[in-house]
Amino acid sequence: MATPMNGTLPMRLLHDLRRSGVATVASGTLVGRYGSASTVSRALRKLIAAEKIEPIQRGLYRILPDREPRLAFNRAWSNPGGTFDADHLIAMTLSRPTFRDVARLCKSYGVARVRRVLDGLEADKDVPSALASEWRHRLNNIEKGFRDAARRLPTGRNQAAA
Repeated sequence: MATPMNGTLPMRLLHDLRRSGVATVASGTLVGRYGSASTVSRALRKLIAAEKIEPIQRGLYRILPDREPRLAFNRAWSNPGGTFDADHLIAMTLSRPTFRDVARLCKSYGVARVRRVLDGLEADKDVPSALASEWRHRLNNIEKGFRDAARRLPTGRNQAAA
């Protein structure tokens, strides 16, 4: 899944984007500063594979935060000091979902990752197919909402400067 990229162009690019505080970035704004279009595209594909950014539409990407979401309640109350990887946290939330918490997971980890965990839960019969289908529809709506929000952000806050 995630591959170590310390010191590489993708991680330098991600570090610079997070430090600048942008929510989304257009790939065209990165060309020149970080190399050719193909070099930037390759770096962005690696960041997508590492689940650090999420494509919104062609050439536009959402930077995923580097922190766990704040959920409405602790679903791991029986293990209060325990730490969980993101997929486990997503699975616990999807087993007792609330829209707000699932939306927060999508904001922090990306819709694609939440969808992937949901598909795995359904395949393992941990979540009924009817519930999975309902949440897939909701995930599509969350994804559309993120895309619409990214389009509405003012250019200064929306995209990294070249």
